[in-house]
Amino acid sequence: MRSNDDGDHQIRAVWRFVAKSLVTVAVAWYLLRKVPLANVRNALDGASPSWIALGFTIQIVIRVVNAWRIRIIAGAQGAPLSFGAILSVLFTSALYGLLLPGSIGGGAATLVKYVGKGATASAALASMVVNRLIETLTVMSFAAFFWGLAQLQADPARSGYGATILVVAAPLLLVGAYALLFGRTRLLARIERRRPFWERRRLTRGLGALLQQCARAGTLRATLAASVCSLSVLKELLAASSAYCFARSLGIELPFAAVAWMQSAVGLLVLLPITISGLGVREGTLVLATRAYGVQPAAALSWGLVQFASLLGIVLIGAVIEARAWWFSPARST
Repeated sequence: MRSNDDGDHQIRAVWRFVAKSLVTVAVAWYLLRKVPLANVRNALDGASPSWIALGFTIQIVIRVVNAWRIRIIAGAQGAPLSFGAILSVLFTSALYGLLLPGSIGGGAATLVKYVGKGATASAALASMVVNRLIETLTVMSFAAFFWGLAQLQADPARSGYGATILVVAAPLLLVGAYALLFGRTRLLARIERRRPFWERRRLTRGLGALLQQCARAGTLRATLAASVCSLSVLKELLAASSAYCFARSLGIELPFAAVAWMQSAVGLLVLLPITISGLGVREGTLVLATRAYGVQPAAALSWGLVQFASLLGIVLIGAVIEARAWWFSPARST
């Protein structure tokens, strides 16, 4: 029975991958019908290598910052994961997220890697859940804050009170969310106290250990919690800075605030598992978002492609790490 279930799961995963591939091809075909390929080629030919190199370097720094944040949370959950181990997983998970179908890629590969480096399955999964929650809250706050700021910078007289409210409220709501997670409220701990309720449900018995591990993240000392929050904000600022460098490489001179909210919007939309690594979603979003700023569709599409190329660069680093691990593995040496 177990083998049949595993076989069905693998078949569904392959079909999901096929569906995502078809959607990716369809979106790419639609974009290239709307944007002449020659114009895209011309925009890419004129790209500045120095700006691209700077943007890619920032992408590597982003992984370093993210690894420090994950290390703090993993330490609170008792997961014996070193900074180096987490950093290598962040690179290799990008590789598997691109190559493997469905739920096998990305998140599941990250979970397997964490467990292989000494963490329990519940601690590794809880670390991933808490970090994704923190990251999503931060990205949403960034999108709201910088969208409002961009409106105020573009035309203060016509932006209205809505933009001002977003600029003021977004940081306050983010701080409030962090306070709920790590402050005296201990929201994660409160949810964990409901574990007996969840464990009475036959299908959710395994949820108890996960909730307990998530609750441990809420017990961080104030200084460590502040570090987690600061690293989360820094990570999104670096992501916006990287996108800004890629835009400048193509001669797209947008205000930093505009680039920041577009990058945050793209970050939220690519979470939707409808294309491979967000290919097409990223480019289409940028084409639509930059239209109001007078950016040519070919330049916007090229901007998205350069960002995707930077992801392929991260994937290449992950492939090198995996190849090195295989080369020096005990199984191979024997």
